[in-house]
Amino acid sequence: VGVPRQRSPRVHAALSTSWVTFEPLTEQQIARYVASGEPMGKAGAYAIQGRASLWVSHISGSYSGIMGLPAHETSQVLHAAGVPLI
Repeated sequence: VGVPRQRSPRVHAALSTSWVTFEPLTEQQIARYVASGEPMGKAGAYAIQGRASLWVSHISGSYSGIMGLPAHETSQVLHAAGVPLI
């Protein structure tokens, strides 16, 4: 009796790189932002969809990736894995 071969799991991956440029902030602006509580518990201490967006002068890359999950790259990986979308 032969032992069935185990299939190795397939790995799918994608890389998303995004750059966010902020205008220079004064110490007073930073202090007010920190006092608002918004940056607490956030990667990079800001939420691109929140108050910090007022100081963003340029974005290069994936807006959804900056928010937390790069939608385009995620859909490409899911498609490659055979997961039907919409």
